[in-house]
Amino acid sequence: MKVTPMNINKSKGFTIVEVLVAMIILSIGVLGLGVMQLTSLQNTQSGQMTSQASILAYDIIDSMRANGPSVTAGNYGIALATATPDAVNCYGAEADCTGAQMATSDVNHWRAALGNSLPSGNGGIATTDLGGSTLATVTITWVDPYTAANGNEQIVLTAELSQ
Repeated sequence: MKVTPMNINKSKGFTIVEVLVAMIILSIGVLGLGVMQLTSLQNTQSGQMTSQASILAYDIIDSMRANGPSVTAGNYGIALATATPDAVNCYGAEADCTGAQMATSDVNHWRAALGNSLPSGNGGIATTDLGGSTLATVTITWVDPYTAANGNEQIVLTAELSQ
């Protein structure tokens, strides 16, 4: 088998322009992947906040189901713009609270959880007596820095509670 030596004058390689173009294309691709990863992380964070708001909305609805007479009496009603009621300790073996005090305690703990779990988290509850049941509308607002220009988000949960 005869091996022919390579002639250097006839061999051709990449020019510097071809290498630079390839590096630019590769750089744009890597930058695109980085932007896609950042967007994915932001969407994940926004979804987590929405999930947390939903969990907290169902939490106060469950507390209201456990204290039906106070819901009917309107003790859980609180507007978004109003201050959180003072804490009442209705938990533990020593606690002996009325239904109204339990409602105040539930709302206080719920509002504290909103503030701790969501950026600028706030919530309001509206109740409407329907005769044999009560319609409860829970509204939760928070600021999501990853969404639209103002970042304000809101979730509204409506549940019919039997009396």
